[in-house]
Amino acid sequence: MNSLQRIWVLAQNTYREAIRDKLLYNLLLFAALMIVSSIVLAKLHLGYDERIYRDVGLAAIAMFGAMIAIFVGINLVYREISQKTVHAMLAKPVRRWEFILGKYLGLVSLLVIEIGIMSGFFLAVLVYKGSPWEWAMVWAIGFIFLELALITAVAIFFSSFTTPYLAGMFTVALWIIGHLLADVRDFGLQQGSEGIRPLTEALYWSLPNLDRLDIKAAAADGNAIDAARMAGAALYAVCYSGVLLMGGMLLFQRRDFK
Repeated sequence: MNSLQRIWVLAQNTYREAIRDKLLYNLLLFAALMIVSSIVLAKLHLGYDERIYRDVGLAAIAMFGAMIAIFVGINLVYREISQKTVHAMLAKPVRRWEFILGKYLGLVSLLVIEIGIMSGFFLAVLVYKGSPWEWAMVWAIGFIFLELALITAVAIFFSSFTTPYLAGMFTVALWIIGHLLADVRDFGLQQGSEGIRPLTEALYWSLPNLDRLDIKAAAADGNAIDAARMAGAALYAVCYSGVLLMGGMLLFQRRDFK
């Protein structure tokens, strides 16, 4: 069995473990309820029905998708280590980098399914209320997937060398900060903030900038999405995820399981 076959088997096993996680179904249930609740919320804001359906639906997909990527992902990696099953895997002809990559691809496969389910609820609400489905929303959901794939890489990176509690805390922190980096940089560019400007610039260029992948507001407004921006953002997400995975592989390679 070659590397690709071993990675494929690991990804399949990770996916099967993930779909048996009760936390996954609880999060999907709350996401569905939040999407459906947009019908009630729209009645409280006269004249903004379509915008609310889109805002709430896309926000629910992004938020609960991130929670699934972080908490389900971290638990899966930790479970392998705590139950000592990782020893049996690594005793076989499975390299440590194959283990990390297989886990990541299995979790990304799970994200495809859960985004599809939540998007189905989102589409059902739009159809029920007669709101048009535009291509901008398809692109927005696609970029939500790229963001979640990046967040999953962050979770795998931290899980490769630390405890699930710290990995979850660090990943959630980066998820929140990643959406605020533009504001952090603007604060450093203000007059009188010259002393912290090097720090804000370093944070802006080194941490995962999730704001680059966020086109939900433009999609909810029905605005056209710039193709060059989408291409650059997609390349950014793929490259950053790749760097994190390589870092996770290197750290996992040195981890002592004794």
